[in-house]
Amino acid sequence: MKKRNQIDNKFKWDLELFSTSDEIEKVFSKMEMLAKILPSYKGKLTDIDILHEYLTKFIADEIEIEKLAFYISNSLSVDKSNVEFLKLEQRFDRLYSKIGQAEAFFMPECLDFSDKYINKLENDKRFDEFKNFINKIKKQKPHRIDENSNLLLSKMSNFLGNNHTIHSIITNTEMEYEDAIDSKGNKKKIDQGNIFSCLQSSDPKLRETAFNSRMKAYSKHNKTFAELYLKDIEQDSFMTKLKNYPTLLDNVLESADVPKSVFDNVIKSVNENIPLLQEYVRHQGKVKNNKQFAYYDLFEDEKVGGKVDVEKAKSILIDSLKIMGSDYINKVSKKLNDKSIDYMPNKDKRSGAYCSDTYDAKTVILMNFTNDFNSINTLAHEMGHCINAEYYNENQSYQNAGITIFAAEIASTVNEILLNQYMLSHCKENEKSYYLHDFLDGVRSTIYRQTLFSEFELYAHEMVESEQPITYLELNQKYEELNKKYYGNSCKLPKLFKYEWSYIPHFYRPYYVYSYATGMITAITIANRIINEKGFTEKYIKFLSNGTNRPAVEILKEIGIDLTTRTPFDEAFDFIKQQLKLYKKVTK
Repeated sequence: MKKRNQIDNKFKWDLELFSTSDEIEKVFSKMEMLAKILPSYKGKLTDIDILHEYLTKFIADEIEIEKLAFYISNSLSVDKSNVEFLKLEQRFDRLYSKIGQAEAFFMPECLDFSDKYINKLENDKRFDEFKNFINKIKKQKPHRIDENSNLLLSKMSNFLGNNHTIHSIITNTEMEYEDAIDSKGNKKKIDQGNIFSCLQSSDPKLRETAFNSRMKAYSKHNKTFAELYLKDIEQDSFMTKLKNYPTLLDNVLESADVPKSVFDNVIKSVNENIPLLQEYVRHQGKVKNNKQFAYYDLFEDEKVGGKVDVEKAKSILIDSLKIMGSDYINKVSKKLNDKSIDYMPNKDKRSGAYCSDTYDAKTVILMNFTNDFNSINTLAHEMGHCINAEYYNENQSYQNAGITIFAAEIASTVNEILLNQYMLSHCKENEKSYYLHDFLDGVRSTIYRQTLFSEFELYAHEMVESEQPITYLELNQKYEELNKKYYGNSCKLPKLFKYEWSYIPHFYRPYYVYSYATGMITAITIANRIINEKGFTEKYIKFLSNGTNRPAVEILKEIGIDLTTRTPFDEAFDFIKQQLKLYKKVTK
């Protein structure tokens, strides 16, 4: 693999920040200053003028601090071995922790505000841009943590809740895999780096033995992973009780401004449409002419067309998104041409892809381009995040920019679906099955699989929260039961499948995965309306521009997508049914 300095500059991003070390040192000095000065406001926030000063005086400093975090993080992403940036990261983390401790008094003091004082804030025009902050106080007052506890938790933050780190260390450095074996009897060494390429192989024996190799490795750590996960839930349960919430789910949903009915609608609508999943999987077995079609056979990678270079990918992306209108497409064109994207893999570069933004700075995209349709799809996905960020940073104040976890994957998935539909209408007849399969398997892995995960973690949390006994045995059994419910007899489920739950890192970010399923369901509904409903694009851009100014569920309702009802869920599954019907037609 090429080193960073061997990559053509036209494929590298330019963060356009901190051209000298002096500029970095100035931000570190500001961080030191904040850590010293913030405690001087303690006990004074019931003076409305002092509160306003506290909220506004340091905004410029906060923006610069976030830019430095953005700069260090993204610089390390393209060269994880860069010692200079590793040292900067350590300095930043230490100072940021000091700031957190210095302002530990802030929220507890705000949560002690009287209703009369909060009403005074709401009627003072100076606080109009801080409406979210005021609403947060009102919402959290019943769940306040006293100052001493808050300070203690801040000091404990470096080691409390780090079970996900232990999981990652075991998974990435200590797992030992048996060799996989291909159809010719050749052994293939398995590790974290090549497991996915083996699972995607066209060789059925290699897929099977690679899958079993991974599951055997996890089975050997099954009790350890169960203990890690259950202790993580116990920590969450402790924090839930400390904050006076009935359950962690209530805490997470309230924090995200998502009604419980939305979460319930995901579970119910997906369960009602499980026969659709089984119909797709069963048909996939017929397409592959495989009477012993197993779960791991779903991973087989399919290829279409020849190699695609970066310029071709950019051209296809532009054409697929023209339906979004001139303003949106102009933003896309700009990002494709202003060195906002780091395209190529290089030694010590982070794997995968992401979009990164911070206020008053250039939004950037990291990729590892592989010269195929998957790379175009990844570019479309990350560009969705990117343009979403461009809209909310352009239209909202610093306080109201950004995006909630709940809404984060909607814009990216809309772009993927628009690209998929564009390719479907512009490809050769014999390529249609590829794009239909690509969409349908995305539905399987995102809507169905993530909802299955949601049901699993809901079970685990409810067991712990109700103080019911639960061990690795119950976790294994529940995961096996859920997969039998979802897949039925549509494919063969491996005996070792029950250990797969312990592989999923998202469980250490509780009640996060449901947002993937909701995001795709919402995105399908939005993309369908962009294609078929005149004028809907303008409504969608209103949603993209919202940031955190108002709850995402509220804005979606205003543009005609009410997730508290079943309508958008039914609309999405109707679209999925149409795509499956077409897939069965072109593959019969």
